Amino acid sequence: MTLQINTRVDSITWPLNQNLTNQEIISQLELTVTENGQLISNDNLSINKKAVNRSEAGVYPVIITAIGSNNEYATKKIQAWVTDKNNVNSTTRPPVQPTPAPQYKTPSQTPSPKKKSKKKVVYIVLGVLVLLIAIIFGISACQAHNDTVQNEQAQSNALNNTNSKLDNLSEQNKQLMQQNKELQNAINNYKQDQNKEELQNQLDQIKNENQQLKNNAANNQALQNQIDQLGSTIDQIKQNPNQADSLLNQMKNNQNEFMQNLNATFQKLVSDFQQLIGK
Repeated sequence: MTLQINTRVDSITWPLNQNLTNQEIISQLELTVTENGQLISNDNLSINKKAVNRSEAGVYPVIITAIGSNNEYATKKIQAWVTDKNNVNSTTRPPVQPTPAPQYKTPSQTPSPKKKSKKKVVYIVLGVLVLLIAIIFGISACQAHNDTVQNEQAQSNALNNTNSKLDNLSEQNKQLMQQNKELQNAINNYKQDQNKEELQNQLDQIKNENQQLKNNAANNQALQNQIDQLGSTIDQIKQNPNQADSLLNQMKNNQNEFMQNLNATFQKLVSDFQQLIGK
């Protein structure tokens, strides 16, 4: 709720040694009360005139209070000028605000159109420079962000590739060891039952697995050499089953060289990855 006291003037003339009624004060002020923008009755007005000394000319405060429908109240302070009616020109009358004299600018004070035009051009140039600087900074920031993203993506791809290579190398090595084990079992079975046909079948199966492993290890020369060694040993055992033990032992003696090559390959992958991530 908005309660407001409105007056056309903020002071009244109070005749010396006389009393003014509330209605006379309201009339001089042309006072109205509004609540939420709507005029309401002045019946609930309270005018405090206790500070006014009617017997001595001077300026005294008068407090006006209005009460709204929801017991909301508003106050307004006005001035009471106590003065002698017979001396209306007394200095105790409310002062009349002088009308300010018109001010005239000399020709030198008035900006010339040429100066205005120069200022406008300067502002435009400054605005364009600020805009260009903002665009340049924006492009630089965007490029830096893109470079960072690309670098992070490259490192991520390199890490994935390295992990993939290590996984493949480990898996291929497991398969080769498994084929060695199968070959040893085939030879042990032949020693027991002397079944040459069964040995040939097992050797053919291992040879097929060996060829598949060789195809999968095309990018690893060290592993390729060891796979070829196993394939060659299988072929020799097929031709001379009775020499299987010596051929197998000879192949095992070559395992040390393969493991060295395998370790070197692993160390190279680790080194390449460390160089890539800047360690």
